[in-house]
Amino acid sequence: MSALVRPAVAQTSRDAAEARVAYQQANTGAAMHTYRAAIGQQPTGFLGGNAFQPGSLRTFDGHNLLVPGLRYHAGLHLLEAQDSVELDSTHFWPANSLRGFDLGEAGNPDQPLRRFRSRLVKEGSAGTRREFVEVLTAIDAGPQLLAWFYAPASDATPNGKHPLVGTLLAGPGTVGTEPLRPLEPSEGSVMRLFGARADAMRTFATAQHLDYTRPADIAKMMDHYNRIAVVK
Repeated sequence: MSALVRPAVAQTSRDAAEARVAYQQANTGAAMHTYRAAIGQQPTGFLGGNAFQPGSLRTFDGHNLLVPGLRYHAGLHLLEAQDSVELDSTHFWPANSLRGFDLGEAGNPDQPLRRFRSRLVKEGSAGTRREFVEVLTAIDAGPQLLAWFYAPASDATPNGKHPLVGTLLAGPGTVGTEPLRPLEPSEGSVMRLFGARADAMRTFATAQHLDYTRPADIAKMMDHYNRIAVVK
């Protein structure tokens, strides 16, 4: 094993060990009962409704585990997964226990594939923490990543509810210590992400008639940047 590979392998081993501890803590004793009680009190906090959807879990040790059903509670920042044998039994996965998860199925118009990954996030006054974010770029480990972070709105509606809102985040796609941060969907903010390649990216965006205020178009810009940035 080369000297360059050893640190990455060691980091993966540490992440996997910490993930196992986080999973065990979330599904044992008081923590598990607290989660179940909170879900019962906040039934509207699930992203896309409270029905389970087919999906898969992506673990820190590199496995992709298919599960019968998943649902993500954005209010609690918690993934709930059905047991593969006993569907009435579920398990909880906080953001520090998984590399990510996928909801839905590729090519299924009724339940399209949605990719969520665990990333460091710097948003609001809560400081830097690990959260699940929905990836919008084609790959989740490129030089740049665009994602939605979902959480309850700070202000209540007239009926007293706190609807889920999405915050657009951007930052390095590789897992490291640099967090994703809120991105204003404007030409100036997007171009700053591309550094020395800003002029080339502006030319690309103009030629492709891309809109700097549309997240889907910003993702296309980042996908192009990720392709040219890795060319030596």
